[in-house]
Amino acid sequence: MNNKFLGLILSAGVAALTSCGGGKADQKPADAATDSTNTSAAVENGFSINRGVNLDHWLSQRGTGVDIDPNYISKKDFEQIKNLGFDFVRVPIEEQLMYNEDLTRRKIGFDLLDSAVKWSDETGLKMICDLHIIRSFHFNSENGEANTLFEKEEAQDNYIKVWMDIQEFLKNTPEDKVAYELLNEVTTPDPENWNKLIAKAVKAIRANEPTRKIIIGSNHWQIPSTFPDLKVPENDKNLILSFHYYNPNVITHYKAHWASFKDYTGKIQYPGDVLVDKDFFSTVKNEDERKNLENMCGVWDADRMEKEIMIAKNVADSLGLPLFCGEFGVYPYHVSQEIRTKWYEDIMEVFRKNNISCCHWGWKNDFPCVDEKTLEPNYVAPIIAK
Repeated sequence: MNNKFLGLILSAGVAALTSCGGGKADQKPADAATDSTNTSAAVENGFSINRGVNLDHWLSQRGTGVDIDPNYISKKDFEQIKNLGFDFVRVPIEEQLMYNEDLTRRKIGFDLLDSAVKWSDETGLKMICDLHIIRSFHFNSENGEANTLFEKEEAQDNYIKVWMDIQEFLKNTPEDKVAYELLNEVTTPDPENWNKLIAKAVKAIRANEPTRKIIIGSNHWQIPSTFPDLKVPENDKNLILSFHYYNPNVITHYKAHWASFKDYTGKIQYPGDVLVDKDFFSTVKNEDERKNLENMCGVWDADRMEKEIMIAKNVADSLGLPLFCGEFGVYPYHVSQEIRTKWYEDIMEVFRKNNISCCHWGWKNDFPCVDEKTLEPNYVAPIIAK
């Protein structure tokens, strides 16, 4: 995704996700769209997913001052997603694009969200409605001001109001077809801030939908190493836990201008010792930053990726909950096909071995698996769809 990572790195080796800002709201409050009433027969095994893609840069992350393009995604995209072997889509939505400042619905956004539900149903795809960005929280603080979600009670109240309205719109969709994802890539110094808000949001949703699948990620951009700090409501088996995975960053974001390794232009390799030119570290003057970057390097292969991911898997297993990778991918424009292919083959083998469903970032934008105009698949699509 655009501006995918910041230089802010945790010792676990994952950088923060970023994006362009929100879109402009209508000048006058739009009439609320009617609630979505798409229905189909439920299946006995409920909401189950295997391989999916993120419909990025459609109802979220359009860029500062850029509104929704109603033609960016169509039923043709859903049909091709199904044809390639995927079984679900994750639809990121952004408060600024879906709601006016007074939290009245923007018709353009909810009409397209309703289309997403219909196209999913008509093509046999499951769907995750992912609240990706809200006015009081952006996973890389790109709302034009500091995040206030965990500092102001009013911001948390508004967050719950947004979810209550999304739920009102989607509550008639079959529970085996549509799931809710609470918030994308939360970052807060104290994980208890997020744990308390999780409890509040789940309680609010459960008042009307006791068995709808709800997807919850861990603190600090949903990286696996923060899963031991995650607390979810007890005895709720209709939860799915979610992590994101982009390690090693020097491979997945090589020469990306927003990434932590944006200044490194030397040779890379995977598998193996990923950053070949060790002299690069001497050019990083900030000691903490240098140590973080060094921790992200070294020898990487499928075993190291699996070891990290198993931190999240073990937590999910201990709670008796399924685990889901909501985002992963390699920025394609500077990494050789050989390296990129090997990384995808390894991460997909880890997912298959550990029975982890996954959703590629993204579909046809900056981390594409198809051509943006023709929707013809590139060499990555068959690796991740199988």
